[in-house]
Amino acid sequence: MTKIDKLIFAVLIFTSVLSILFTNLIFAGQTPQTAVIEVDGKEYGRYSLYEKNGKTLDVQTQFGYNKVEIADGKVRVADADCPDRLDVKSGWISSAGEMLVCLPNRFVVRIEGDKEVDGVAY
Repeated sequence: MTKIDKLIFAVLIFTSVLSILFTNLIFAGQTPQTAVIEVDGKEYGRYSLYEKNGKTLDVQTQFGYNKVEIADGKVRVADADCPDRLDVKSGWISSAGEMLVCLPNRFVVRIEGDKEVDGVAY
C-alpha cells in the first residue's frame, strides 16, 4: 500500500464519519408532536401527544361516537359505535404519518410532526 492509497483511505473514513455525524445532527430530536382529529374531512381539533396526565376526548357527531385517548406520545381510539370497530382494534399509534380511520363515522386521527426517518432511509 502506497502513501497515496493510505491518504485516500483516510479521507474516505473521515468523510464517512462526518456524514454520519451530520445526519444525526439534522434528524436528532424530530418527533411527532400533534394528533389531528378530523370529522367528515374537516379538522375537529389538534392535541399535543405529550399531555401531562393524558387526555380523553369524546367525539360525538351526527355520524357517530368515538372516544380517543392520548397519553405518553401515543394516541388510540378506545371506543366507537361503528359496527366493525376496526379503529379500536388498531391500537396505539405514535409515528408521524400514521392514521386511525373509522369510515362509518367519517372519523380520522392522524399524527403530524417533523419528518421521521425510518431505518432504510437512515
